[in-house]
Amino acid sequence: MKKLIIKIIGVLLLICFLIYLFYSPRLKFDVLENPNKDATKTTQNKVPNTNEESVENSMPKEGIGTWVGQNLKKLTDTYGQAERVYSYKGDFKNYIFKKHNQYYLVTTKHNIIRSVYATGKAAKVNPLKISDNASHVFEKYSINPEPTIKVDGKQYELELSDSDMKTQTLIKFKDVYAQVYIDQQSNEIVAVRFLDNEALAAFKPYQMLSSKGDKEVQSNHDDLPYEQNANQLMTLYEITNEMRKLKDAKPLTVNNDIAHIASFNLYEATGTDSVEFTEDALKQQLNDQDIPFLSTSQNVGYDFNDVPTLIHSWLNSDIHRSRMLNSKYNEMGGEVTNGYYTLIFVEDK
Repeated sequence: MKKLIIKIIGVLLLICFLIYLFYSPRLKFDVLENPNKDATKTTQNKVPNTNEESVENSMPKEGIGTWVGQNLKKLTDTYGQAERVYSYKGDFKNYIFKKHNQYYLVTTKHNIIRSVYATGKAAKVNPLKISDNASHVFEKYSINPEPTIKVDGKQYELELSDSDMKTQTLIKFKDVYAQVYIDQQSNEIVAVRFLDNEALAAFKPYQMLSSKGDKEVQSNHDDLPYEQNANQLMTLYEITNEMRKLKDAKPLTVNNDIAHIASFNLYEATGTDSVEFTEDALKQQLNDQDIPFLSTSQNVGYDFNDVPTLIHSWLNSDIHRSRMLNSKYNEMGGEVTNGYYTLIFVEDK
């Protein structure tokens, strides 16, 4: 009798498990939205000895910080012509420069350098250093979590959230800022972007309030040039691989067939009232296109104004980080459109 009861219980448990498998929600790929849409003030949590606006850090004497404000010709005389050039928004243009263990994304306006994003172990980000311990940043420099900037006669207040302070803190060097990208897991500097007020206002990496009525300045994805998406996608590939190299993971090969899947996947997911990216749908699409794979996953981001901020947000999100840096993947394909960024990672057979 006892054995019969155990068997009955076992059968019931099996039935419950099968029902769960059949009706359980499909595995979804979370969409990482720009967290600074709802950033919280950090006034009550200011870093010690960093809240004095009057305290000014000394300007860099060398490195990419000295490029800001210079004519682009000065850079091309040293590094040669850029590998890629594309319009960003308004009158801004992006230039990609690469050297051994150096990756630079240079943004200009009317041929004057407004911003330089740099990563790679040999990138010249003086007085900072890639892979250095981020604690040194807070020990050496004055940091104001609520700086005020002026652009075209208008005044804006930036608000760095607690998360911003830990992952993309902002250092002011006279008229130039350094946005320091930090890997929170290892507490290491993984990239630095030097930029002026105008670029800071255009990129909006932090919550930004207008001085008139403290109205938040919203992002607008409709004013971007048509050719930007394809170039932003290339930049997405490049910086993803730069992060993998910094973390001793092999760079991923770009597979255009997977990119077509990413484009279709994004179209399907955003074509409904409920935006949803699922593992089942992704695997089905790969199978339908006869793309062989052992495993796959996907990162999705939304409402980011530029690729560097998105990549470093993925890096500091555990689930997105695990996909982006996973050593088992060897191929990727993606899409950028309508404020969405997606990367599909594949372990091929």
